[in-house]
Amino acid sequence: MDSQHKLKPFNTLRLDSVCERYVPINSLSDLESLPRDLKVSDMLILAGGSNVLLSPVINRLVAHIQPRNHIQIVDNLVVAWAGTSWHELVVWAVSKQLGGIENLALIPGTVGAAPIQNIGAYGVEIKDVLAWVEIYNWHTGGYHRLSNEDCHFSYRHSLFRYHDQPWIISRVGLDLRPNRPVNLSYPALNQYLSDNKNPSYADVAKAVTEIRQSKLPNPTQLPNAGSFFKNPVIDRHQAEKLAAKHKKIPLYPVPNKPDIKKTSAAWLLEKCHFKGKRHGDAGFYDKHALILVNHGRATHQDIFTLIQSAKKAVKSKFGITLEEEVRIV
Repeated sequence: MDSQHKLKPFNTLRLDSVCERYVPINSLSDLESLPRDLKVSDMLILAGGSNVLLSPVINRLVAHIQPRNHIQIVDNLVVAWAGTSWHELVVWAVSKQLGGIENLALIPGTVGAAPIQNIGAYGVEIKDVLAWVEIYNWHTGGYHRLSNEDCHFSYRHSLFRYHDQPWIISRVGLDLRPNRPVNLSYPALNQYLSDNKNPSYADVAKAVTEIRQSKLPNPTQLPNAGSFFKNPVIDRHQAEKLAAKHKKIPLYPVPNKPDIKKTSAAWLLEKCHFKGKRHGDAGFYDKHALILVNHGRATHQDIFTLIQSAKKAVKSKFGITLEEEVRIV
């Protein structure tokens, strides 16, 4: 266990950050070695660091889930260690002709982080295939499995997102099947594969990968934390008012919620002229207004000034309050 450990290599925004105490987690036995009496507020669980904005100083113990791909098939479920690369799991699944997560290709981060915000892309969310999440309780030293229903999934949200329990996700079980129909409900994906009458899971994963690479920066080349804000969800009345005033505002249905619409945070930001906008070395990507990037030496203040400016502008123009998708610690 180290003190004053540098966390810059462990967050994809590449912000300078240090923590008081640091312990790498490579295995279940490492989990079981964590202090049992530590308060939830005194522990930060960090994995790939692709969906987090770290403070300059983290005054708590950082338990860092180490990258290690470990995937098995157990009782007809795909079971993966929390530190497994999410994209590598997708690659593995399509190589085995197992369907269900091919639309989620190239999403950065780890398997253990995926249920926390119910990752989703191109018409699919992890909740669609998740069977259970195994958690380790560092107070009791025991493991427990939460079912899909237990996780209370919704759009970019789950039980884990805002909980005050001494839990660390250790493994995830996914129901991936060789006969699952491909999901081409997302218009851009459907159009991309329009010449392919019977796409395989690998075809879909390849298409998603190519679409994402054409729009999103590689965090190893241009540090970023992916989509910074959630796509706002608004009621029907607000949607109708906005549509009357802004003819081209994108509005999408929300499954099983006829009085709710989803709109595009990227579109809102672009209409407020934030695409490519910078403050210091922090900026919104010039090819996608939703991606916050570090052009080299962005400070925490640069980033906070930019995001507050963006939220204020969207609220003023559209009456919509943007909510961060990235976790701010």
